[in-house]
Amino acid sequence: TVRHQPQTSAASSMPMRLSQAGSLGHRACRVARFRIVRCSSAVSKPVATDAQSATAKQEAGNKPETGLILDLGIPTLLPEWRKMFAPSTVVTDVTAGITVGCVAVPLSLAIAVASGVPPEVGLVSAAVAGVAGGLMGGTTLAITGPAAAISLLVCEAVQTHGLGTLPFITLACGGLQLAMGVARGGGITKYVPESVIAGFTTGIGVMILAGQLPKALDLTLPAGLNTVEVVQAVGANIFKINPAAFALTIGVIGTMHVIPKIHPKIPSALVAVGGATATTKLLGLSATSIGALPSGLSAFTLSMPTLPPVESLPALGGTILLIYAMTSAETLLSCTALDRLRPTSYKHNPDQELIGQGVANMTAAAFAGMPVTAVIARSSLNIKLKAHSRLPSLVQSAFVFGSLALYSDVISAVPLSALAGVLISSGAGMLQPAELKTSLAEDKYNLGPYLVTTCGMLTMGMAEGIVLGCASSAAKHLVQQRLLAGGGDWVVQAAESRLKDPPPSPDTRKEA
Repeated sequence: TVRHQPQTSAASSMPMRLSQAGSLGHRACRVARFRIVRCSSAVSKPVATDAQSATAKQEAGNKPETGLILDLGIPTLLPEWRKMFAPSTVVTDVTAGITVGCVAVPLSLAIAVASGVPPEVGLVSAAVAGVAGGLMGGTTLAITGPAAAISLLVCEAVQTHGLGTLPFITLACGGLQLAMGVARGGGITKYVPESVIAGFTTGIGVMILAGQLPKALDLTLPAGLNTVEVVQAVGANIFKINPAAFALTIGVIGTMHVIPKIHPKIPSALVAVGGATATTKLLGLSATSIGALPSGLSAFTLSMPTLPPVESLPALGGTILLIYAMTSAETLLSCTALDRLRPTSYKHNPDQELIGQGVANMTAAAFAGMPVTAVIARSSLNIKLKAHSRLPSLVQSAFVFGSLALYSDVISAVPLSALAGVLISSGAGMLQPAELKTSLAEDKYNLGPYLVTTCGMLTMGMAEGIVLGCASSAAKHLVQQRLLAGGGDWVVQAAESRLKDPPPSPDTRKEA
């Protein structure tokens, strides 16, 4: 574009000089958007337009940062912490935190029972890790606590290595997350195939459903059974079920399904479990309950994790790496989804999220807790309640803390079948993960790794299923690359070719 000037004697020579400039640098002026400020026999240095300058600044701002985050990102979090006490939002945030806490108490209890650890471990982990994850995490509205998707990994670790090693596993998992966050490794999860993550989620959902059947029916089965064996054992003992426990489970599932349709902000899990507990007491039903819990502050005791024997470290290392990988993937995927649901002024930072979850897991380990993640269910409820800051995470932690410290006798009367109903509802929601729809939309052949991962987990084990899923995804990719390199792209991308290529002419068809 040329700046217009009045027709003067100086301007009369403009066409000749412009033609000279065009002959000297025609290609450069044609490609870039430059404004010619003055013309002379010598070509002036082009001046970039305002739009191009803004684009250059934006590209410079989007360049990935380098170097270790030795300050743990605290300077960038200080404005976030100040927002928690804004008078215009504090009431809404406190209300949201209390509601999320009402959901966190029964879910943490249920996840702890499914993980094979004492119920108070789930509540302690939710209380102390919620504060650390809320303050140090990389997503404003995320809620940290025990997750159903990790419960079976924890259960397998406890059965293999013993309950005494769980704090060490949690500490090591948090240390790895902290180190990866400080080293800016939060983007590494993008290399995990989405089809494998979807298969893992579906497999966990099926395993939760099968694993909670004995508790829902008040049956006692041998330990160490896989999913298929559990279903077979339940079928063999179907006439020994407890009708009262089964009725409580059905009531909890129905309540959790109906209440969100009446009002989405009502904590359906708390209402369902509370109603089941009250019904058991009023009608005198014979259903197995949680049992005695530590009262007061005795459950919140600092204890340093003990180092396991040296000979068990190789086997324990594999368990730690698996839990670390799955908790990190669960956290980063959940936070990415939350950032899409409602973006905030603080943009989701995966490196900071790993730092926050690392600190949260290390804090949980200091109180003999279990591994935690950023959980999508409680976090999405926080968004629905129109939270604005990180304050709800702290409030829900205080609610969980007060529930265990002040009402442990009430919690001890909760029927296990009611908690089984809560987990069955959660497991059913994991059977069709969002990652499956996304991966199939990207490539329909991702169905293969998805099925391999799910079937491998159900028949062989979680670690084996994940390894087989990753191997099948890599094999699929290699086959597709070989077909593309060998001219067989019509096999892999036939649908895209039909959409993009124009219909062939009669001459082309004859040549073909």
